[in-house]
Amino acid sequence: MNILKRVKALILSLIICSTAVVAQNMPMPQIAPADSVSDSELEQFVIIAQELQGIRMELDSLVVAKLEEEGMSTARFQEIMQSKQNPEGEEIELTTKEEETVANMQSFLQQASMSAQKQQMQSIQESEMSAQRFQSIAQAMQSDKDLAMRMQTIAMEMESN
Repeated sequence: MNILKRVKALILSLIICSTAVVAQNMPMPQIAPADSVSDSELEQFVIIAQELQGIRMELDSLVVAKLEEEGMSTARFQEIMQSKQNPEGEEIELTTKEEETVANMQSFLQQASMSAQKQQMQSIQESEMSAQRFQSIAQAMQSDKDLAMRMQTIAMEMESN
């Protein structure tokens, strides 16, 4: 059960992260039909996705550490950022210290995200799969439940070995 939760989290984060990272650096590929994706490609895809997830987790750790250094909780930072993204919502009162922290964090997030994106692209480029093929499979999984299930099965088999 725990493996299934981790695989589902992996799929969600991989689709969100990988598609955005790869899309910034290349034209949109054709979506791969599920029957054109081999099991060996899915295994390679899982390996790459796990590497990308590790990079994302490192980024998350850096962000949490920076927030702690700044003296702000992650919950408060998220609340402030959500408020800023929704101008029609309830306005949040910020202290001067919070305003400074948010400004510092936005700059930090931009730099850290760019670094993580470079690491993710390097990870994909060093794999046996092209970045275009990786993106194509990631996009296909968003619309093809059978392909996503095949990937989950392969990921669980790889995890148990």
